[in-house]
Amino acid sequence: MDAYRPQRAVLFLYECVRLLLLVIMVFLALPTSGGGALFPYASYLSPNALFLLVALFVWLRPGVYRNFLSLYMAGKIISVVLFFTWEFLTDRQFSIDENIAVSRILLIGGALLSMADILSIWGAWFLNNRYRESSGGI
Repeated sequence: MDAYRPQRAVLFLYECVRLLLLVIMVFLALPTSGGGALFPYASYLSPNALFLLVALFVWLRPGVYRNFLSLYMAGKIISVVLFFTWEFLTDRQFSIDENIAVSRILLIGGALLSMADILSIWGAWFLNNRYRESSGGI
């Protein structure tokens, strides 16, 4: 199982970078008015931290945690589908107060992260199939 250690490390490093980018995007999206505005946005980040933990567990002990890869893929698929559904169904009428440049950066950043998530789904699928083959289909 150590043969796929670099792929597992890449998956973990991607999740670290992804969570960092999501934190940056949340701080860009914060409204400038009033205190306590961080809490609702921070609640959106907490499920994404679980992807990082799954990648860490799979990287450190793949024999024990390889079953988490299916859960990882399911969560990523749901995340990608919901992002693009939200994008296509959102009415893009900006008020004069909104910073359109920041909104576009967030939109493009979210789309790029979703595309990278599609690649991470493929990587997790690859690892899951290789581990299934090496363990005799169990």
